Amino acid sequence: MNREQGTGNREQGTGKRTVDGGIRLLFTVYCSRITNYCSPFTDHCPKGAGRALLVATLLASASGLARGADVRESLGPARIGAGFDEVSQIAALTCSGEAARRVCTVSPPEPIVFAGVPAVRIEAVFEDSRLELVKVTFGVKQYANLFRVLTARHGEGEDHSFVAIAGMSGDFVAGVYVWHTAAASLVLEQYAGKIDRSVLTYGSESSMAGLVRKVNAYPRGARRDL
Repeated sequence: MNREQGTGNREQGTGKRTVDGGIRLLFTVYCSRITNYCSPFTDHCPKGAGRALLVATLLASASGLARGADVRESLGPARIGAGFDEVSQIAALTCSGEAARRVCTVSPPEPIVFAGVPAVRIEAVFEDSRLELVKVTFGVKQYANLFRVLTARHGEGEDHSFVAIAGMSGDFVAGVYVWHTAAASLVLEQYAGKIDRSVLTYGSESSMAGLVRKVNAYPRGARRDL
């Protein structure tokens, strides 16, 4: 009887996505190897179950932090147009300005990660309490990784790469790609004004109009300053 009851509880646990639900599920699986079933939330558990709860808690907490650490979930292109109150509840933001225009930076306790790629800085602009523009700065070595992620998600972008004039160092190709989605326009710049940084900028069509116009001002492969 206990075994059947325990099995039913485990099946219910798999449907929970909260951290509490994760702890219950992990604890249930671990404890089921000690006895038929026990739950610290409803029953008295045998010796050794306390250690199982600790392990389950740590694993569930680590899993929650790993999911929450990727800023794309809270500030990705699909969030363009979302309200400030909604976004600020799921993203660690430090903001300045009033409701008409807020400029915020992401300030999580852990390293910043965007779409699985380490980032240096993320800036979000809210106009009339709506997310309008996001600028994500990466180390230039992360450009290829981010390009692969964006291509896999949004398809082949418009190639606006150019030849950067570098003087005595010699010219080199600077990648620039543009994507347009239903929610936002995206521009990825391999060298965004500096040789050591790449930048992904995305936002509403109106907020991105200036940058897209600048990118389109030169034909692909043109020689120009960085």
